Amino acid sequence: MTDTGCGRFSVGAAPLSPSLSVSLQAQAPASAPGSGSAPGSAGRLGDASGIGAAAGTGDAAGTGAAAGTGAGIGAGRLTISPAVIVERIERVRSWMVESDLSALVVFASPAVLGARSDSVALVRYLTGWMTTALPAVVVLPLTGRPVIVTVGPHDTRAFELRASWLAEVVSAGRVSSYPSQVAAALRDCGATGRIGTGGFGEVPGTLLPALLTTLESYPLIPSDAALHMMRLRKHPEEVEMHRMAAGISDAMIRAAIDGATVAGMTGAHLMADVEHAGRVGGAATPTAWLAIGERPATTCMEPMELDAAIGPADRVQVGTNLSYEGYFGQGMRIGVRGAPSALLRRYADILTDIQDEVLAIMRPGAALHQVSDVLESAIDRHCPYRREEDPFRFQSCHGLGLSYIEPAMAADLDVRCDSNANPVEMVANMVIEVHPNFTVPELGHIVAGDMALITATGAEWLTHFPRGICQL
Repeated sequence: MTDTGCGRFSVGAAPLSPSLSVSLQAQAPASAPGSGSAPGSAGRLGDASGIGAAAGTGDAAGTGAAAGTGAGIGAGRLTISPAVIVERIERVRSWMVESDLSALVVFASPAVLGARSDSVALVRYLTGWMTTALPAVVVLPLTGRPVIVTVGPHDTRAFELRASWLAEVVSAGRVSSYPSQVAAALRDCGATGRIGTGGFGEVPGTLLPALLTTLESYPLIPSDAALHMMRLRKHPEEVEMHRMAAGISDAMIRAAIDGATVAGMTGAHLMADVEHAGRVGGAATPTAWLAIGERPATTCMEPMELDAAIGPADRVQVGTNLSYEGYFGQGMRIGVRGAPSALLRRYADILTDIQDEVLAIMRPGAALHQVSDVLESAIDRHCPYRREEDPFRFQSCHGLGLSYIEPAMAADLDVRCDSNANPVEMVANMVIEVHPNFTVPELGHIVAGDMALITATGAEWLTHFPRGICQL
């Protein structure tokens, strides 16, 4: 996973500026939300423009109306509506004015990197989409249409399908031509003075020198931190994306639990079945780890580690990782063949109790670092090892969003960082993965993981697969 470090940012996004409400709203499809639709209702893809005619006509729950029959896209896919994208652009432009920026240049790695990239989140935030296999660049001027620079016919077609209502989509033909296309976009929009940059930490070494040379006449202002902070305040439509991701995670775990009962099943085969369930559910880059054995010591992410058949008394622990329309989801469960021991049952209950203790303190306005503080304190009460001495333990919680580990939440939820300096506050619609895990000598590594949504008054679980031990 990406190491986001322990940097600190100011809290809150810049307010919308009415004077910067440019013509993007008029450019959005006529079916976009805002005409008699329920607030916060996500759109579903339908017509050939890539933004379905059903968008914004959803029910009060904010789940969108019936799916259309899309051209080149599976019918029924839930998407972020044009109105929300326009709102984001306006928010970013308000911040650009305050920061004296004439344009913003954002690079994104291929979305296939999944949890290993944060730059993908930036382009998805600005356009509602990011292609799978090749990088892209967005040039956002202070006024006028953004420009999306892609590579070839597949990437260009996908961006045109999803974002041509918003931006000009330019096919560069090859990645090495990106700098010249960025230069043309800046020249055409009349950008002068300071340029904000995003995602430049992930620009490949072969491309970065040429890109920086292209921009050498502009003062460059790294803008990742500000953009990540803006993403903390989620629209209700984004919550629906996380609900979809949570449901897919539950289905992946069901595939693991069901598959683990099959005689002769190997871990490698089970991993393939779990990841396939994620794809069937509509997830991008669904992956799973497994820990198999009577006392599993660690998690295994490579099929070559899992060639053996599951034993008659083995535990099968599973963790999912996936995204739906860029929004991440995750869940973790314990299954066991045969009767679970009294000690395993006891610690399974402890894991659930720890999760519920943490959920109880989540509420808008509270310091985000309290989640990690309470979680780590509860683990310390029950784990026979201190964290630094535990044979195997991974981070116990993290923020979920368009990044697997939300960068603006990372410092407050990482026990390795100082959580008392300029703390971030919890806000409604934040999503936090809570997965207490630690080692017990007689049991090996144990874990439970669920997605928590902060609501207007508290918090609730988004994942709903039964907690505790699954007897296989």
